Order: sequence, then structure tokens, then C-alpha cells
Amino acid sequence: MELKDKVAIVTGGGRGAGEGIARVMAREGARLAVVDLNLENARRVANSIDPTGTRAIAIHADVSRKADAEAMVAETMRAFGTVDILVNNAGIEGPPVLLQDLAEEQWDRVMGVNAKGVLLCCQAVLPTMIARMRGKIVNIDSIAGIRMTFFGSIDYTASKHAVTGLTRHLAWEVADHGINVNAVCPGGILTPLMEQSTRPEMRDAIVKRVVPLGRFCKIEEIGEAASFLSSERANMITGQLLAVDGGVLTGYGEDLRSVLRQRMEDRNALEH
Repeated sequence: MELKDKVAIVTGGGRGAGEGIARVMAREGARLAVVDLNLENARRVANSIDPTGTRAIAIHADVSRKADAEAMVAETMRAFGTVDILVNNAGIEGPPVLLQDLAEEQWDRVMGVNAKGVLLCCQAVLPTMIARMRGKIVNIDSIAGIRMTFFGSIDYTASKHAVTGLTRHLAWEVADHGINVNAVCPGGILTPLMEQSTRPEMRDAIVKRVVPLGRFCKIEEIGEAASFLSSERANMITGQLLAVDGGVLTGYGEDLRSVLRQRMEDRNALEH
């Protein structure tokens, strides 16, 4: 077990990729703080990993709030004594819209969670990592942070480019404290939310057109990448972006604007 007795915080750990990350890290021996805006989701995951609460606890936090980020770290420290790993997974996506229709409130909300949330959680955890001269930070970025999203809107692309820049810059800042900072950049992940918000035939069409390996990523596969970057096997890796995308970035040559417009229509149909 490559993370035996390490203490890891996983934000957005109550469902989707965050749940996959938490489960893989628990399998690898980590003690976990499963953090989520929805406390019941966090409790469900933590209890399924460890109903005794000795190896997994649930914490409620809104990562876009500084006080919540600081309280998240303090509660983890009280439970386990330290923090070795921070996985900044919490993220949101607004309804897909074109720039001229993008509301200021949506921009602020997406940037607040996806970009500011990563910043605040890093700020909260760094004092204990710097004091111990070691630590691993893994930011769950996106291929949208390397190129762009063809599945969402410009606010999501901008927020993930912010994560990319933060990852690279922070890796440089804290390297002399023995802290590694890297990012996992998923392509499409088959989460319950994706299944609810898209039609199967649309997902199949996208996979055939843009994913060389022929399928979307499983949530546990994001966990495998995050676990590796959190382990001693990655001690000489920092400031890097690890794409877990089935080969999407090898291509991307099609004009997929029609896909975005179709998703907007599907979303509107579901909401009405």
C-alpha cells in the first residue's frame, strides 16, 4: 500500500471523481478527510470506507470560503494529527452557454470554486507542510486547462487554465520545502452527473469522434493518477500536468461547436 498511514484531504470527495479518488487512496492505506459541500454525500463515502471514523472522516466545507478551507485543515489535524496530501478535486461547471449569454454570476461562481477554491485550500494546508518540509498537493485540473473544453463554456476553460498556472507557479514556490505540486487533467469522466445531463447516443458519438481509446474515463482511474502523484514514486515529479484522457489531446481536430450547441439544447430540455 503506497500511501500507508498518510493523511489525505480530498475536496469534492462526496461523489464523482472525488469519490473515486477517496476510494483508491483508502485502498492504498491513506487516512482520509472526505470533504464536500454536501455533508451527507461526504458521510456516505467516509462511512463506506471506514464506519468507525478512525481512518476516514467527513467534513463539510465550501472551498470558495477562506474560513471553511482553514476549518477543513484544522478538523483534519484534530482527527489525524497532520496532513500529508491535499487533493483539490472540488469543482463545478455552469450550464453551457456562449460568451455573449454568460451571466456574471455564473462566471463568479465557477471561478470562485474552481480557481479561488484551489488557492484557498493550498493556503490553508501549506503551513503544516512547510513546517514538516514535505507534502504532496494534487490539483484536479482538466484537459480544458491545457487546451479548452468542447463540452462546457468559456468560464470553465478559464477556471481550469487558472489551475494550470497555479499548479506550475506553486510547484516552483514550495519546491525548497520538499513539497510536490502537480495536476491531473482528465478528459471526459463518466460520472453520475454526466449520465444525467447527456444522452447516451451523444456520449457514444463524442467518444467515437475524439477519444482514441474508445471510452470515457472511470472515476477510479482519476484516483489511480492522483494516488501515484501523492506517493513516494513521484518524489521527483513537480509542476507537471498528467493528462488522463484516453488520448483526446492527440487529436482534437474536429469542429465540435455543434456538440456544444446540442448539449445546451439537451440541458434546457431536461430543466423544463
